Amino acid sequence: MQGFRIQEGLMENRLKFTNKKEIFSKKLELPLEPGIYQFFDSKEKLLYVGKAKNLKNRVSSYFNKGTNKKASNLRNQIKFLELIITNSESDALILEQSLIRKKKPPFNVQFRDDKSYPMIHISTDKEFPNIFISRRKQREGTSFGPYANVGAMRRNIEISQKIFKLRSCKDIVFKNRTRPCIEYQIGRCSAPCTGMISKKDYAEDVKQATDFFNGKNENILKGLYKKMDVYSLKKDYERALIYRDKINAIRDTQKNQTIFTLYENIDVIGITSSSYDTCLSLVQVRDGWVTATKNFFPDTRNDYKKESLLINFIESNYIKKEEKNINLLTFKSISNEVIKNLNKLGINLNQIKLDKKNKFLLEIAESQSKDRLKRKDHFEWVKLAFEKLRERLSLERIEKIEAFDISHNSGKDVTASCVVFSNNGPDKKQYRSMNITNDKNDDYLALSEAITRRIKSLEKRSLPLPEIILIDGGKGQLNAVKEVLKSKNLNKIKLISVSKGPDRNAKYDRLHFDNTSKNIDLNSEKEIEKLIQFIRNESHRFAIYKHRSRRSKSFISSDLDNIKFIGDSQKKNLIRYFGGIKRLRDADVSDLLKVEGIGQKKAVIIHKHFH
Repeated sequence: MQGFRIQEGLMENRLKFTNKKEIFSKKLELPLEPGIYQFFDSKEKLLYVGKAKNLKNRVSSYFNKGTNKKASNLRNQIKFLELIITNSESDALILEQSLIRKKKPPFNVQFRDDKSYPMIHISTDKEFPNIFISRRKQREGTSFGPYANVGAMRRNIEISQKIFKLRSCKDIVFKNRTRPCIEYQIGRCSAPCTGMISKKDYAEDVKQATDFFNGKNENILKGLYKKMDVYSLKKDYERALIYRDKINAIRDTQKNQTIFTLYENIDVIGITSSSYDTCLSLVQVRDGWVTATKNFFPDTRNDYKKESLLINFIESNYIKKEEKNINLLTFKSISNEVIKNLNKLGINLNQIKLDKKNKFLLEIAESQSKDRLKRKDHFEWVKLAFEKLRERLSLERIEKIEAFDISHNSGKDVTASCVVFSNNGPDKKQYRSMNITNDKNDDYLALSEAITRRIKSLEKRSLPLPEIILIDGGKGQLNAVKEVLKSKNLNKIKLISVSKGPDRNAKYDRLHFDNTSKNIDLNSEKEIEKLIQFIRNESHRFAIYKHRSRRSKSFISSDLDNIKFIGDSQKKNLIRYFGGIKRLRDADVSDLLKVEGIGQKKAVIIHKHFH
């Protein structure tokens, strides 16, 4: 682990961590998970906070023109985007409400409802605690929630009262009772007000109720399941349904409401690394709520281990912060030496021990870093790699590299990919795919056609040609493409190819050139190796993705295209259900009716088409 060095408050060899908000654009590859999205203007001022069951679908809708003046006004001001992924839609609901209340974004204010989500409280600080619902956090006693599903929460309070019989009356009523109330008579209270239960037994009920709301309710559920099964065997289904509904209510209420935490203020750090870069995510909990996430990218070529990056981040991040008391949760224990050195600078770092109760916070941080790394659109190390490659190839400059790859299924649906890289990394907006006209198992021919069409397209639009073309393969592919460039008088374009070594192990990749029979072992050129493999893998990924998409469309079409009134989604459902055209042809009307989206009329039409 890299040492922690302090000299008069300055760090030696400290890495730089760049915190960049994502630019709001159509090319973003957004996650499918539930969560929160935040929009910022060009000055990084928060404009709007929204929730989503599916972030990709919801955020993408903002690329459409606004349906009213206020929506259009918001859309025109959005410059940056920030996401917080949650474990469930309920968590997203709660977090959205909390962020709106705390940050008061201008485009949310008109819709804001100041009420908060309800919580269940048991006044465990009292001799005979009562149970009640409140929308405010209580300083004393024990709180559970908050809950987005209010109906399920109320049903569970009813269930808990029937099982544990805790009082629900206010203290003034409790103190003045001389005989049990109706709650006792209907079995919802043990009447501690009149001494119908001992203090010890009531305390035991309180403990069990607390365990119940903490999710430690397996024994209770076992009992409910047992009763449900008994009544089912007796064919008393009405009573069995009552217990089933109770079980469902417990399961629903006990969904992990992870947005509300046990800690008032805590920072959580998660790190995710790929072969090409690293993202460090900082999740901030304030006043018991996850309020923000920040993503940082270290200025390094991944020469550091995660532990070293963590120490470097603590060095660079907390020394310049105004907050001096930090509760920190992370994947790795911080050494006493680091903590002592921070104390000398007036920073009190309290490391929270990772356990089952707070593990979900680290999972949030790690999911954030993993998601953000997927969508990273700038790679600082690529600039150096471009320069190294320029020197190695003796070129005046490299502004653009284009790479090509071919994907097909035994010569069918041949698809070519073209990916574009600048010294900032992949330029996905410029990616292109081509359906090759000659369906043959001939990569040489396919590559030649793809590159010919690409160059023609660039010239037609008066766009600059790449300085380098990279293809996946050895000298055979290289020579085939070389002839294409030669015929077009494009000798200025440098042509290179990369081939895998024994057992297709990337460690033994070799780089081939168009003007010599020599090749180099990429393992001896680390920066160049990383860049070439990154580009090659990206062109391969994009080719496969586009080929599969094409295959899927052709698979759906086939014979079904000739049937009227059958849409693409229904074609997919038919193929999925029957597993192919052959079994679909043999299906009768009753079989067709079992397919989602196929009614009596369409089932008859399909059956007549095949018979």
